[in-house]
Amino acid sequence: MNIHSQAPSAENISWLRDRVNGIHQRNRQRGSASWCGHSYDFTCPSHETYPFQWFWDSCFHAIALSHIDINKAEAELFSLLKNQHADGFISHVTFWQRDVYEEMVSTYDIAFRTKYLSDEMQPPLLAEAVNAVAQRGRGKDFLKEILPGVIRFYEWCHAVRSPYNDGLIRVIQPDETGLDHSPKWDELMKIRDEEHISFERGWKLICDQYLPFNRDPKQMIATDYFVVADVMVNVIYIENLRVLAQLCAAIGDGEGEKRYAERATIARKSLDELCWDESDGLYYDVNGKSNTKIRVNTFTSLMPLLLTDIDQAKLSRLMEHLLNPEEYWARYPIPSTAMNHPTFRPNTVGGNLVWRGPTWMNSNWYLARGLIRHGRMDLARHIANQSIECMKKSGVREYYNPHDATGWGAPDFSWSTILLDLVMEVSK
Repeated sequence: MNIHSQAPSAENISWLRDRVNGIHQRNRQRGSASWCGHSYDFTCPSHETYPFQWFWDSCFHAIALSHIDINKAEAELFSLLKNQHADGFISHVTFWQRDVYEEMVSTYDIAFRTKYLSDEMQPPLLAEAVNAVAQRGRGKDFLKEILPGVIRFYEWCHAVRSPYNDGLIRVIQPDETGLDHSPKWDELMKIRDEEHISFERGWKLICDQYLPFNRDPKQMIATDYFVVADVMVNVIYIENLRVLAQLCAAIGDGEGEKRYAERATIARKSLDELCWDESDGLYYDVNGKSNTKIRVNTFTSLMPLLLTDIDQAKLSRLMEHLLNPEEYWARYPIPSTAMNHPTFRPNTVGGNLVWRGPTWMNSNWYLARGLIRHGRMDLARHIANQSIECMKKSGVREYYNPHDATGWGAPDFSWSTILLDLVMEVSK
């Protein structure tokens, strides 16, 4: 196994910074929305394909921007919070631009809370993004401005999406994880082939369960049909509760520090108790009150590598999977589905069914940071270097073939610029 363990070259860092800056300039959206009376200033994921503001995309964007334009990074997060709902919820999509709304919205099969705001969540990495921007920018002054809204969001997560007193949060449909067409969902969606219409039927199967309840979250969860404690979502949640505790401490909020640290501890314990599978040496999502394991080997099973307090035995098992050339250690790691899984597809399926094999920059960012925390800077640098090679070969794309780095999906895809944060980390 060849490991490209040298820090990225100064030439490659400069090249990447130029690309990141250019993409954020091209994909920048600024204006004023008459439907809500707010101005906006954010980077859309792709000017051609995704012109609106997505929750976790904006968090990735803000972290990347914190290295090149701190004012723009702040604007990204403030724009995200401007239409926060009274209960603390933040929509996973804000359709800011009225002039393109009618044409574009029909392509997104999602639930709406209001006409221009979705009624779905995404992985809750907001605290991480706020922390990155604060550290490289105005520090406490920025925190004092933005933390009230951030805290209200995590209170919503706790109150609405943690129904079983185990500290873990639940998603109620696949796209709330950001992993829309992952093979993890095939059984719950009753997918028997890889035709796009099958996924549409599967989506409808889930959504039909909720139609009688007018999107009431308690009633939707009570159906016990798709109520998933997703490993990736909850690792991100635990990580962000810990970061939020630190942010509260930074502004002198001792009660907040204690509250979020305690919630992180409870969720962390439950993750091991409910999601760890000793026989397979992997963490699996669990569904419903019964916490039935969804035994499909995807990169999300490796996400607890991010946690500093994982015990050595579990860490060793996860590393075996990661470094297995038949599973995840591809030429351009890390594929989104294990390469020896029957659903592995290194490219997209049917043009738009993703997360079934391609390599993504955001998952590389997470897992490489986990490797750094466990003393494997060599592996983290390898992932960073191979990720740069993907971009130099195929451009800044949505995802890449893990065998040959062919780029797929949206061009100039903004969340892939999160690679800059990893590159800066492995270059220290």
